[in-house]
Amino acid sequence: MELFEYILLMLAAVSLSNLVNRFIPSVSVPIIQIVLGMALTWLPVHFELTLNPELFLLLFIAPLLFNDGRLADKVALWKLKKPILLLALGLVFLTVAVLGYFLHWLLPILPLAAAFALAAALAPTDAIAVGALEQKVKIPHQTMQILEGESLINDASGLVSFQFAVAAMVTGAFSLRTASLSFITISIGGVVLGLLLTLIKYGIVRWLRRLGMENVTLHMLIEILTPFAIFMAAEELGVNGILAVVSAGIAHSFGYKQMNPEVAKLSIVSKSTWSVIIFVLNGLVFLLLGTQLPEIIRTVWNNPHIGNFQVIMYTLLLTAAVLGLRLIWMLIMDIPEGEEPRGHWKLEFKKALILTLSGVRGTITLASTMSLPFFLDDGTRFPARDLIIFLAAGVISWTLLASNYLLPLLLGKENEAEHNAEEIEAKIEILRNVVAGLNDQATDDSRMALSHLISTYTSRIRMLKKNEAAEEMERILGVTSLKWQREYTLTVMKQRQVNPYTAYRYLNRLNKQLFMHTRDPEYRNELVPIRSWEEFVGVIQQVRLSRQERREEWNRLQSANFAYVLEKLRELQSKGDTEPEAVSAMIMRYERGQRRLTRTESLSSTKREFEEALQELSRAGIQLERDNIQLMFESGRISRASMKEMKRDILFMEHELREEMG
Repeated sequence: MELFEYILLMLAAVSLSNLVNRFIPSVSVPIIQIVLGMALTWLPVHFELTLNPELFLLLFIAPLLFNDGRLADKVALWKLKKPILLLALGLVFLTVAVLGYFLHWLLPILPLAAAFALAAALAPTDAIAVGALEQKVKIPHQTMQILEGESLINDASGLVSFQFAVAAMVTGAFSLRTASLSFITISIGGVVLGLLLTLIKYGIVRWLRRLGMENVTLHMLIEILTPFAIFMAAEELGVNGILAVVSAGIAHSFGYKQMNPEVAKLSIVSKSTWSVIIFVLNGLVFLLLGTQLPEIIRTVWNNPHIGNFQVIMYTLLLTAAVLGLRLIWMLIMDIPEGEEPRGHWKLEFKKALILTLSGVRGTITLASTMSLPFFLDDGTRFPARDLIIFLAAGVISWTLLASNYLLPLLLGKENEAEHNAEEIEAKIEILRNVVAGLNDQATDDSRMALSHLISTYTSRIRMLKKNEAAEEMERILGVTSLKWQREYTLTVMKQRQVNPYTAYRYLNRLNKQLFMHTRDPEYRNELVPIRSWEEFVGVIQQVRLSRQERREEWNRLQSANFAYVLEKLRELQSKGDTEPEAVSAMIMRYERGQRRLTRTESLSSTKREFEEALQELSRAGIQLERDNIQLMFESGRISRASMKEMKRDILFMEHELREEMG
């Protein structure tokens, strides 16, 4: 019962951390979670949580790395393979070597193998933290792609190095030649196994689908179990489980490009489910650190070999060493920035500094150190285990603080505001391109459905704009449309194409509306005077008509007016001088009014044709939007977070469309 209560408290604390971050956005969620974890130890809950290091590795690292691989941008990985590999492999191995010896020199109580283990844990950057940075500050698009690719691959290289260092510490034996050969063998084996098991999994899924088993819950459960099964199989066969789940995740990412009807609903559920799982797992790692930290601090504080102030300085020195090595590597490495040649040394230094401060340590570092075994093979306790976790936690905290508070200063607040404005403009352009593409596909039969669909895109654009200028333009267009109706009514009345009595009534109503909107004295008089004998006879003739006949004449005049206004609005739309969303909204309003006037007896047939045209155009609009989003992302005009958000919205629209089609 105590364990169940403890788990509930942990989950509640994870949820609370997200709420607290809404009120204190300047403080990182991981830092909030560490504090909440420490607060849990003060509650009167009598339960001692003992962490199994092997279970910790399986429970946290396997799904986190699988998800990173699943979300990888394969095009960017291949395009930027040189800088990504230099960072993910070259910098990691350099950090392990240099930092390992530096740690052993700085803290002689740490054996060399243990120092290498901590260095390997500190080498990888955190994919989640890197992704969160993009929401806070404007990081150049290509720089962001490099960071994301690095954080995926260096997780694997860092963790493999960590496992070798821990194995050397536990067994007491280490050979560089043997370790190198073993590294190559188990790494290749892990990648091959991950790909092979993914193929087997897809074969099983296809077999289940052929049997008609389309249950989303079943397929989602298989997907969740996949990283755990692959990791356990790899460890059982003696190959690297970390590389196995990363390669499996990348292989899984190919399936999400094919949005056929069978997987559409599963993809929506999958994205939502994995976002919850990853947030909870990341939160639990930092909460667990918070629960362990008071005891770790007490142990480190009571260590007679290290002073309290001294151990804090060690965390700062380690952070400076990690970031210093990264900065030097960035300055040496040729970082591509589009097609531009290398600029002034100050600009290059700033780019390198941005990449350095963006190298935040997080979940993988923490999960690695907390998976350290408690005992060596000879039965003695793992040396300085608490100190290693404390130092890792310190480096994580300092890098989080540096990225949160120094990066915005380096990039500037104006840059962030400009970035947000640029993204909104890019999103508006995407929707406008969709509207233009749909207009190109319009036919006379689909005009009504097109008008309805364009109105939804227009509403989305207006929501993005949220300014008074568009509303004012709509008001001006509304008044102009009334003037066009007045102009047309006077013309047809002069040409005797309409009954004078009907025209007078219509003009009087228009005058009243125009005066209400403009307060122009020209429209003050509600009554239009009779100016000829023919007009007088026309008015008298209306007496002989029934109410239904008078209504039909009124509707005919109004329909003709609406057609004239629509013609004028479409001319305005084709010129492109006026706010396109305001014109589209007005067109939609008049088309809706015209449909109401021209309703026929074959309403059910018209409705069916309308729905079919709407569904066809909706599919075309969804594809146009998806293509435009990808183009905007590849050109760097929208961030990965915005791209994911917009594509998630598309998935929901696609799902709703399929539901409507039955």
